[in-house]
Amino acid sequence: MEIRKAQPQDSAQIAALIAMIYRDMEMPVLKNVSDAGLLAMLTKLYAMPENLAGLAQTFVAVNDDHVLGVAFGHPAENEVAVNEILAKVSAAQPGFTGPLELGGEARPGEWYLSMLAVDPQTQGQGIGSQLLTALPKLVADLGETKLSLNVDDGNPRAAKLYRRQGFTVDGQLMIGVYPYAHMVKKI
Repeated sequence: MEIRKAQPQDSAQIAALIAMIYRDMEMPVLKNVSDAGLLAMLTKLYAMPENLAGLAQTFVAVNDDHVLGVAFGHPAENEVAVNEILAKVSAAQPGFTGPLELGGEARPGEWYLSMLAVDPQTQGQGIGSQLLTALPKLVADLGETKLSLNVDDGNPRAAKLYRRQGFTVDGQLMIGVYPYAHMVKKI
């Protein structure tokens, strides 16, 4: 297995993994969006240079050309611009009645891990842990000194993984209708 920067040709596989996260968030704007519509929007989004190695960064764990896991994030100062891209791409996608909007999840001075997902067929094999282990070096190479993420209070398994990786709780916030713990790790 290799962990590397994502490439445009990875976008469809990344989309399938990220779609699981969006479906779990139960966002009202996605209520009537078909799985095919969500996948099409996310495939377009994760083929954009701005989301691969520009305003945001996408890293993948791959075996040959198969994406086993994905980590997507961005410096906090890019959060507004990254979310504007998401809103613009989603609003233009057939089936969406409005833009998909996120925001207010990162704090100044952080590289925010917005999405971490592992292929369900390979969960439990340490892929998420390996992505989290690789992230400090990957984002330190970008000049960052602190990682952050938010974990759903209803997901103790993920919170345990993040604590094992050296993240500590640094507050609470609401994303949509669910409470999340904001966790940080100094690099």
